[in-house]
Amino acid sequence: MKQVFRDYLTFNKRERNGVVVLLGIITLLLVWLTISDKFHETKKVDISRFMRELDSLNALALQDSGEDLQDRVTVLPRMAEQKKAKVSLFEFDPNGLPEADWKRLGFSDKQVRMIKNYESKGGKFRKKEDLKKMYCIKEAQYEMLEPYIRIQPAPAVFENGKVESPKSANVNSAAAQPMLLELNSADSAMLTTIKGIGPFFAKSIIKYRNSLGGFYAKEQLMEIWKFDKEKFDMVEKYISVDAAAVRKVNINTCEAEALRSPYVSWNVANAIVNYRKQHGKFKTIEEIQRTDLVDDETLRKIAPYLTIGEL
Repeated sequence: MKQVFRDYLTFNKRERNGVVVLLGIITLLLVWLTISDKFHETKKVDISRFMRELDSLNALALQDSGEDLQDRVTVLPRMAEQKKAKVSLFEFDPNGLPEADWKRLGFSDKQVRMIKNYESKGGKFRKKEDLKKMYCIKEAQYEMLEPYIRIQPAPAVFENGKVESPKSANVNSAAAQPMLLELNSADSAMLTTIKGIGPFFAKSIIKYRNSLGGFYAKEQLMEIWKFDKEKFDMVEKYISVDAAAVRKVNINTCEAEALRSPYVSWNVANAIVNYRKQHGKFKTIEEIQRTDLVDDETLRKIAPYLTIGEL
């Protein structure tokens, strides 16, 4: 064993000199790395000019979103500042604002077209934050305009058909109630007149109403995607439901396709029709539970849409 250690751990004169030189080099490198910073002055990079030019380009991008990005980045900061100077800020109501005034506020032709297209489809701005929902309006642009937005309250319409200004409506609010909108007959434009219902929810309500065959209760609105309890509480006092307008299906004569709805899957519809064909006509609507696929909750939901006709 001693011989083994002697073979691996014993150095001759040449090897010992090599180790000394190597240790010296390592020591010098460590010392240099420790003190080298004292002999070199660190230069600070000034990026303020770059940031100013970037801000100028961003301002230009906000005011002319219709142009190609590549065209914008080649514009000199001086040109961006000249274009920015054309923006004129003033108090405005975005509802029905003329195109020329939108352009005075710094909007491009493309932005104005998109806003006017939104208005032509019945869209309205009921509060300042509604402008942020327009994806053609950038966040920084909205923040610049927000202090100048003045949205006038819509006039109130009452059951006697009289239209009153917001001021007079507040005076008479205790004596008069706003006109109720009937869900089964209202179109998209009528639905958007209700505070809290924009074009998206108006379209969703009509689509869901058609798939159901009509609404028999206001609460069915909360079955629509994203129509939560908070939104329902906001609009509930402005709507009514005529349950007599619900489209009914005769379970003693229909085919499975007529029964299909958000409440009735294809399996349930086929089971109801097949049971009738095997056992004869249903004498009551509740008999569809004999298929074993219709539970109490499903029956509660679909019963208003069903009839047995004349037996």
